[in-house]
Parts: sequence; structure tokens; C-alpha cells
Amino acid sequence: MRVTAAGTKRVSMAALICTKSGHRPRLIYRIHLDRGPAKGRRKGFTETDYARLLDAAHQQLGSPIVLVWDCEN
Repeated sequence: MRVTAAGTKRVSMAALICTKSGHRPRLIYRIHLDRGPAKGRRKGFTETDYARLLDAAHQQLGSPIVLVWDCEN
């Protein structure tokens, strides 16, 4: 399978791997495409985007979330 982001300058992804004893692991993710310079266009995820991802995971899983954050600067 060929995967391309033709014309895209940057692809950002935020993802959660959710595990629970006795259940299959789940991957919940969001993708942001940066198509290059434009006034007012954001390059990556915002704090609101991360909050929405966590909220969606919480709603889908129906249980509390323990978050381990690993970010590279």
C-alpha cells in the first residue's frame, strides 16, 4: 500500500493506546494536516485538540483514564 501526503508540509498525530485487563487494547487517535503557510493556519495540535481527544477516549471507554504523557521537544 502506498501512503502519501502529497502537497502536505507536515502531518501530526496524537494517539492513545488504551488497555484494560481482560479486554483487547484500543488505539484512539486524531490527525492534523498542515498544508503549508497561510495566515491564521495552525501547524499542529492545540491544547483544545488534546482535551477533545482525551474526552473522546473517556466517552468511548466509559471509564477513568490514567494518562502517561511522553513528549519530545
